[in-house]
This record gives sequence, structure tokens and C-alpha cells, in this order.
Amino acid sequence: MKRVLLQIVLVMAMLTPAMAYGQSAKIKFDDTMHDFEAVLEEGGPVAHDFVFTNVGDAALIIIEVNTNCGCTVADFPQAPVAPGKQGVISITFDPKGNPGEFAKEIVVKTNAKKKKSRLRIKGMVIPQQ
Repeated sequence: MKRVLLQIVLVMAMLTPAMAYGQSAKIKFDDTMHDFEAVLEEGGPVAHDFVFTNVGDAALIIIEVNTNCGCTVADFPQAPVAPGKQGVISITFDPKGNPGEFAKEIVVKTNAKKKKSRLRIKGMVIPQQ
């Protein structure tokens, strides 16, 4: 609980001066789509790292990353990303029980001027024999 409160205080301390001067964070992804192509169902989870840069002039905070099913999990930075710095959102897809084509959308919510960004993964799960 203390850690969460400390993080909130730190974020507010970083955002207050930026807001006073009209500064804002801006997220730019190297790519927003990844094709896993053929994935074996029994091959285990596959992952892709979406690299982004804060091209704004204020700290970027990733508030949450939402996936559209339980077979897809996101790991993202919990700490603010300073202007000019990079970060990674790692998306893991579990093909078990999901044979056939797949296309998943991941919604990234941030404190940037454009509040939501969308990432996509797709591919074909080859069923177990």
C-alpha cells in the first residue's frame, strides 16, 4: 500500500510542472502490428515486444494495457517513461486450445494527449496432431 501511494505521489510530482507549462507525453511505437505466422498449438506461448518511445516533453505513464481474451497477456512498464526514453510492452499469446487463425487487439491507455493506442497480433495456430 505504501508503495502504491509513493508511486502516485511521484507521478503527481512529475506531472504537475509539465501540466503547468502545457507539456504532454506522446507515445510512438516502432510497429503496431506483429504477425506470428504459423504457431504450433503444442509449442507453448509466443511473445513479441512492442518497442515505444516517449516523443513528448513530459513523463509518459502507461495506465493499463487491455487484451481482448485470456489467451493474450501484456507486460508493461510500471514506472513513468521520461521524454526521449524507450520502453517495451511485451505481448504473450498462448496458442493452446486456440486452433486456426487468430487476430487480437491490445489497447494501451496512457496519459498522452492521444489517450489510447492500439496494437495488433495475428497468426495461425496449427492444431495438435
